[in-house]
Amino acid sequence: MTDTKSPEHSVTDLPKVKATGRKRRIAKRVGLGSLVLMALLGVAAVVLITVLVGKPIAAPDWLEQRIATRVNDNLQGVQLTFDEAELVVNKGWRPRARIRNVTLRTAAGDEIVKFSELEASLAMKPLLSGEVVPKKIELTGVFVTLRRDAEGQVSLSSGQGIGGGVARNVSLPQVVVSLDAAFEQPQLKALTNADIYGVTLRYEDARADRAWTADGGRFRLIRTGEELAISADLALLSGGTGVATVEANYSSRIGSAAAEFGVTMEDVAAADIAAQGPAFAWLEALRAPISGALRSGVLANGKLAPISATLRIGKGVLQPNNETRPIPFQSAGTYFNYDPATRLLRFDEVTVDSKWVTGRAEGQAMVGGLEGEVGQVDTLIGQFSASDLKFNPRDLYAVPVVLDGANLDFRLELNPFRVTLGQMLVSDQGQWLRANGNITAEREGWRFAFDAQVDELAPERLLALWPEKLIVKTRDWVSQNLLSGHLREVDLALRGAPNTPMETYLSFDFADADLRFMKTMPPIQEASGHASLLRNRFVASVDQGFVSAPQGGRVGMAGSSFIIPDVTVKDGAPAIARLETTSTVTAALSLLDQEPLFVMDKAGLPVGLADGRVTLDGTIALPLRKELQPGEVTYSVSGALADVRTDALVPNETLAASALTLSADNDGVRIAGQGRLGNVPFDVAWDQPLGVEAKGGSQVRGTVEISQATLDEFNITLPPGSVRGKGVGEIVVDLPPKGGTPRMVLTSNLRGLSMRLAPLGWSKAAGTAGSLRIEATLGERPEVTAISLDAAGLQARGSVTLDAAGALQRASFSQVKVGNWMNAPVDIIGRGRSAAPEIHVRGGTIDLRTANFGADSAGGSGQSTGPLVLSLDQLRITDTIALTGMQGTFGTANGLDGKFTGKINGGTAVAGRVVPQNGRSAVRITSQDAGGVVASAGIIQNARGGDLNLTLLPVGQNGAFDGELTIRNTRVKNAPAIADLLAAISIVGLLEQLSGDGIVFSEVDGSFRLTPNRMTLTKASATGPSLGISMDGIYNLNDSTLDMQGVVSPVYLLNGIGAIFTRKGEGLIGFNYQLTGPSAKPKVSVNPLSALTPGLFREIFRRPPPQVPDLDSPEVQDGGTVPEAFAPPEQNVTPAQERRQRLDSPNYGR
Repeated sequence: MTDTKSPEHSVTDLPKVKATGRKRRIAKRVGLGSLVLMALLGVAAVVLITVLVGKPIAAPDWLEQRIATRVNDNLQGVQLTFDEAELVVNKGWRPRARIRNVTLRTAAGDEIVKFSELEASLAMKPLLSGEVVPKKIELTGVFVTLRRDAEGQVSLSSGQGIGGGVARNVSLPQVVVSLDAAFEQPQLKALTNADIYGVTLRYEDARADRAWTADGGRFRLIRTGEELAISADLALLSGGTGVATVEANYSSRIGSAAAEFGVTMEDVAAADIAAQGPAFAWLEALRAPISGALRSGVLANGKLAPISATLRIGKGVLQPNNETRPIPFQSAGTYFNYDPATRLLRFDEVTVDSKWVTGRAEGQAMVGGLEGEVGQVDTLIGQFSASDLKFNPRDLYAVPVVLDGANLDFRLELNPFRVTLGQMLVSDQGQWLRANGNITAEREGWRFAFDAQVDELAPERLLALWPEKLIVKTRDWVSQNLLSGHLREVDLALRGAPNTPMETYLSFDFADADLRFMKTMPPIQEASGHASLLRNRFVASVDQGFVSAPQGGRVGMAGSSFIIPDVTVKDGAPAIARLETTSTVTAALSLLDQEPLFVMDKAGLPVGLADGRVTLDGTIALPLRKELQPGEVTYSVSGALADVRTDALVPNETLAASALTLSADNDGVRIAGQGRLGNVPFDVAWDQPLGVEAKGGSQVRGTVEISQATLDEFNITLPPGSVRGKGVGEIVVDLPPKGGTPRMVLTSNLRGLSMRLAPLGWSKAAGTAGSLRIEATLGERPEVTAISLDAAGLQARGSVTLDAAGALQRASFSQVKVGNWMNAPVDIIGRGRSAAPEIHVRGGTIDLRTANFGADSAGGSGQSTGPLVLSLDQLRITDTIALTGMQGTFGTANGLDGKFTGKINGGTAVAGRVVPQNGRSAVRITSQDAGGVVASAGIIQNARGGDLNLTLLPVGQNGAFDGELTIRNTRVKNAPAIADLLAAISIVGLLEQLSGDGIVFSEVDGSFRLTPNRMTLTKASATGPSLGISMDGIYNLNDSTLDMQGVVSPVYLLNGIGAIFTRKGEGLIGFNYQLTGPSAKPKVSVNPLSALTPGLFREIFRRPPPQVPDLDSPEVQDGGTVPEAFAPPEQNVTPAQERRQRLDSPNYGR
């Protein structure tokens, strides 16, 4: 039985015997048994004479004591005791001696060996001569304990006492010498057979810290002449149901140091065999039964001969200690030789049959660690070649992997168990795999490190070598996504330690590969790059390759990578695709529109959105599982677009940019940068929300240039020169999904723009700020739904509609304010691309005093303008005179020019014409009811009839006019001022006439200057048959007061004969008068004496006519500031000439 050594007794060492001592001295030590036999046999010879043949004769006590004493005297310190002795003489005079319960002890009394019975067959002839010479010996019931201490000394004891028995340094050559010496003794020369039965042997080995028990052992010795043969068989008790058996044989020639021996074993534990010598030390880590045989011997020089062995190893495990995980095998076998002289193990064949590995090998190993007297094997350094290899460790493969062969160099250390693989070359399908590493059995378990490299490998072979159950996520990704190609520089490293998960490093280069970075995306073609797995992180990077996009051509993928941060995560390990691409815009967008991203589909835009090139850099993160839920895929992409052109974002417009930026993630897509919309520069960003709350539409936001080029691009037709310079607008365009109508909002402060609207006489300097807001739809028929303009005194609110061709159809402004002279709704009606639009003013008011229709005196453009149609509620002429219900159509090329009709202050109807004059408007008013016009104007309430012709010519820039008035054939009734005047000069008849049918004036003429706060009447006259009146003076419009003077000439029909010497309206006889005070009730004063003064000298009784006010005087400027106006064309004529040309034309007033 094999167990851990627990010796029952101490060992008392005797003096050591050198292995080189003389033969006779050794024989004395070894021949203890033979001395005992000879003493007994001598006694037996005497007894045989006196006893009967065939009957056992017991020796008396005194004889037994004498025998023991004689034997002990010759045993040199070894004591013999026995219970009884007897002698039997068989027929034929074959005497036999028998003693029972024989014990050999040391001088100290420790048992060495004990026999139940010792029986010897004696040679009769020597016995008759007094010599005891045994021919056969039988021993029965032998119990012995053999111990080897840590220093290699072997001691023999019975195991019953407290001592340790005889101790020697014993080697196999010494045993051979001892046997030869014993058989050369005279007492054993006749011995031919010796048998030992019932041997119980306990062997305790302190070196191996093990003990074995053999029971039922048999030993046989046969001597034929000088030839000695020994055989034995033992049963080793294993403690279980199985029993190991050992058979041994030995042969030698007496007198020669040479010997041969052999051992055959069945089901002996590997560890038991490993402890028996250097040739078997490598079996120590196995836990398996071993059967087999070995042959060896002792050479003539006394050294151990080479050992030849064949071992059949049964089912078991490789397990150096109890904590290491066992490596199972079904069977193994080997044929090997061991040369003690060279310490070289030569394995002719090693076979292994295991689920882990099956194969055949041959090689050699050098045994190390035998230095010194007690040296033990500690290392083996070997070189092997293997073939027919199949391996499937722990059933990792569905089918074992087959390898062509392998060559390996290794170092095996036994304590602790450690295998170092210096180099291993594995032949696999024409490729050589290089490997090295080590594995150590520690107290807690295995610790290992393994590195392997191969120059080139096919992807399918990599997968065949890669167990399906090892690093599953990474293997699955390689299996499903590395579709073809070549693998180069494949490196594998495995690291393992007790109670620690294994670490794996795998790397390889790939070339000419089809590599799919996402299941739903097209694969990367002609890909080359590198992949690695380190500390559970897998990375596959692409150095070059391309994807054939569904649209747009190839997408370069150089620099892209795929990452699994932790391959140990189960149920959807997170993965990251890092993309670096170069392609056309269409190709990139078509990839972004693939499952599961659907970026463009969500945006409602085509993948062929734009032409150009794009470079992208981004990541896509997703779990590695078959069914992905919405939101599990996240992505973030940014890039640069170059040479971009698109007609899809803004209908009927081409957007172009040399460089734009792009960014996209789960929340949205953005493209931003500078470019041109047609010929219009912009700096905008397009945003497409994609989040859960996104409604599907996108938006363009940024700045756009506002200039004449902008107007031209969007078919906004204004007279040439209306817009100069460049401004900046803030633009927002909402793009609905699925082809809806885009909506735009444009705002600007208008800085940098010089703007002019000739029809309104309005302009804005480039440095002046303003406010512009345009809301528009950009469908097939663009429409400005709302426009708001506030700049340089101009305010406008309205909308614009374009026709099917994109030209202006109608611009409707609900309110247009220009300075302080216009507040009216205005329609601008298109008349085609080649014609200026028509302007309709639909109500409201215009103040003619400060109006700037037309051009200023600085010169104008002479540009072609459309007609201006006025339908005014009121045209204010003075503070007290307005034209209501005015209707007119005018040209505005050089200022306001056209005819109109209306009513004075809502009363009498008039007609007239407006022409441009001095940057303002000159007005001519005609009526066939001059009295009604005068009455409606609040001048004379009861005037009736007559023809009126009033001309107002603008002077200066502050709302001043020079006026000319002519009235023919009007009648005046109940005029208070005239009545008071007539009463003052006591003309009763005229008073009665005034209060009756009225006074008839056949001619009324006047010249005046009208400013915002007063009218200066430079001269005026009214003549009729009954009366002539002249007048000049000032009418203050602010407080409606008069300061007038003139001459009243009664009976003007006759009195007017002398008018050639006076002013018009004055007769030869006349009364000077003055009207002062409120116009409603003026104060009248008359100088009667003036009637006696001839008209020629009448000037001495009155003051000079008033001077027209200076246009730059404060009283004129207080009337208001007129906005800057467009200049009229250079006419090279004076204002007076121009006035005459226009007002005296044959068509004037028609």
